[in-house]
Amino acid sequence: MTQKFFVRSLSVFALCAGLSLTACGGAAGQDDDQEDANASMAQSSAVEYMITNPINSADPATAATNLQAATQWWPAGCVTRQKDPTNPIVTLTLNNCTGPFGLMKWSGTVTVTFQKNADGTLKASAVSKDMTANGNPATFTMERNITITPGTTTRDVKGTTTWSRVSARGVQVNHTSAWAATIDSSTRCRTVNGAGTTTAGAVTVATTAKDYKVCRPAGIDQCPTGTLTHTAAGNTVTISFDGSNMATVTGPRGTRQVGLVCGQ
Repeated sequence: MTQKFFVRSLSVFALCAGLSLTACGGAAGQDDDQEDANASMAQSSAVEYMITNPINSADPATAATNLQAATQWWPAGCVTRQKDPTNPIVTLTLNNCTGPFGLMKWSGTVTVTFQKNADGTLKASAVSKDMTANGNPATFTMERNITITPGTTTRDVKGTTTWSRVSARGVQVNHTSAWAATIDSSTRCRTVNGAGTTTAGAVTVATTAKDYKVCRPAGIDQCPTGTLTHTAAGNTVTISFDGSNMATVTGPRGTRQVGLVCGQ
């Protein structure tokens, strides 16, 4: 599939970050590269959120205890948490946990190590082992610095994340990001600003997020707000979200409204 065709179709499929193709106006099995590329942001940020949201202390030992006690993975009982008895290390074992918008199933282990940075912030490092996404091989790594705001339920998370997987069609998808995220543990919302790059086969997409916010009450991602801007082959498409199940897409072919599957 050429990059030219990718960009022309991006106005629809950039919205499918974890959503179904048919819901976004495409036929099943068509334009899978687009869905692979754009779903990566939602998938990697969802794993990151599950790790960083429970943390309420910059102390590594306390942070490890926070993560060990967390029960936010969905459905209930899909993950077990084992804390190292002497080190601030927690191993998460996932068994068919639900990903963004309920359309991704994760299994495997993620080991998270906490340490104190020189500036007093908390560093969380994560690496996966034997992970699968919808039954296909996947890997996840994360290096994040977490700043806890005293007296509040918010924390600022900065650093890098990598997410790789094999799609259902056997295409290798690689995603790297340098997001700055604000996470509110009381509302279970994450707000992302920053940039990322995704490759799906021969397709490369540069993505910029501005105030892209997703809330996850009861383990289900709600419809987002904010904007995503995707650039490929010199063409740019901007998607604006307003919290409803409709998004506004502006690109080389004009502006249109596209329906989303979210908040269900």
